Amino acid sequence: MTFLHPLALLGLAAAAIPALLHLLERRTPPEAEFPPLRYLRDAERQSARRLRLRHLLLLILRTALVAVIVLAAARPIMPTGGSGGNGTGSGAVHAPTALAVVLDNSLSASAVVDGRPVLNRLLADGVARAGSREALLASIDGATATPQRLELVPAVERAAHLVAAEPLRGLEVHVLSDLQRTALGTGRVDVPGVAVLLLAPPARVPANRGIAAARAGEGGLTIAVSGTPGAGATPLVARVRPPGNAPVSAREAGRTLAAPGQSVTLPLPPLAPGWWIGEVLLDADELRGDDRRLFVVRVAAPASVAADAGVGPFVSAALAVLRMAKRVTVGGEVSIGERLSAARSIVLPPGDPALLGQVDRALAARGVRWHFGPPGPPGTLASADLAMVRGVQVNRRYRLEATGGDSGVVATVNGEPWLVRDGRVVLLGSRLDTTWTALPAAPGFVPFVDALANRIARGEASVLEAVGAPRVQFVTRGADTVGATVFGPDPLESDLTAATPDELRRAFPGARVLDEAGLAAERFAATRRADVSGWLLGFALLLAAIELAVASMSR
Repeated sequence: MTFLHPLALLGLAAAAIPALLHLLERRTPPEAEFPPLRYLRDAERQSARRLRLRHLLLLILRTALVAVIVLAAARPIMPTGGSGGNGTGSGAVHAPTALAVVLDNSLSASAVVDGRPVLNRLLADGVARAGSREALLASIDGATATPQRLELVPAVERAAHLVAAEPLRGLEVHVLSDLQRTALGTGRVDVPGVAVLLLAPPARVPANRGIAAARAGEGGLTIAVSGTPGAGATPLVARVRPPGNAPVSAREAGRTLAAPGQSVTLPLPPLAPGWWIGEVLLDADELRGDDRRLFVVRVAAPASVAADAGVGPFVSAALAVLRMAKRVTVGGEVSIGERLSAARSIVLPPGDPALLGQVDRALAARGVRWHFGPPGPPGTLASADLAMVRGVQVNRRYRLEATGGDSGVVATVNGEPWLVRDGRVVLLGSRLDTTWTALPAAPGFVPFVDALANRIARGEASVLEAVGAPRVQFVTRGADTVGATVFGPDPLESDLTAATPDELRRAFPGARVLDEAGLAAERFAATRRADVSGWLLGFALLLAAIELAVASMSR
């Protein structure tokens, strides 16, 4: 037993007051011999014994009454070891408990189920916060849905380790989430001694649809739709406009239908050269945050390309295809070959190794920080920017070595630079021939040459995608726009399917899944204690009634 107000126990000293009063009232009457009354002595002795017993009983009752009232004022609490109630009222408290609350405010929490957002029934961004009760409540009250996806298992595991480090007997983690299947991943949480309580997901899963991706390319605008499996097709509308705040200039680019799991391609209308911002919209549903996806279109005049005679048949054939598609023209803006030119240069290693020194000296004279090094081992290509070359085999290559920093790497082989750019010069570690690399025989070779001439040689970055609040962030170099990053919600948030009980058991062994009432009843159950001051006050009233009755009998 413990006390909420232990200083009140000092009042137990008042329990001695009834004993002192009884002692003060004790008097020894004078003795006088009165013969006629001697026959009453026996009766007097019996009456005195009864009075002493009553006085002793009154002394005990009054002392106990004072002691019980003092104990009630000290608010004694006793462990109950069970559930019941909400643990926050005057009749039930709990021992100090290390508690972590995992609040899932990812985009799916903004879905409207049964007329209210899911977030309203939850109490993170994955950020662990500590603070006073008022500060944490204010943080919870201000929580809004974010475009990021919460990795639920790592978040709960981190919370469990945080509370397990506390020197307390009660260790609990409360998970307030819609328990999306896509949020679980493949991990599991198993921290001994920590009780994990999960708020059960909504009983009804809305048939949601969202736009997972919208990418503009040479073939048009490719749109991918995600969402709850089984949801039907939804109308899609694409619009484009120039950069800036000019909504009146936005124009429709096309319409189509698609269901979750499908991808469709819309042809883009002819656009003037420059950067265009577009958006794809679908009809509003229960989750509004994924009904819109931005995209960027870069329209540039075709590069004029001149190729040396020694570039080989594969490069010559690729340039011919690009000229037919009006992706490049004949000219001198970009040169491809073994030698540097006054224009932008894409430099291949010479077929004669004896000419490497001559090329390196020319690069140094131009101020290029890269040069050809010794031969490197074979391997496969990797690039974050050029998807068409990933995994393509390279059999022969020269190492590309930097003399003043290794910035400008576009593609690598075995982690070593294979395609680099420095200023107006692009270097490749291999000749574009099948004896050096399998790239000329790959389906992505023509798009690769297109990217070399129209984007990499010009110094333009690709359009990147990132998770965040919908917006477009352009990359500039001086007065020129050379790239862009398009932000949008995580596409996995569109699938609102909740995890099954088996999936939850695998991810959270030993955890309990409870509805709102069950969670309120079971929280702090292991350390719950009952406040018995009310029982003590009732017992004090009973003692007072008994004392009054005994005192009335003694008069």
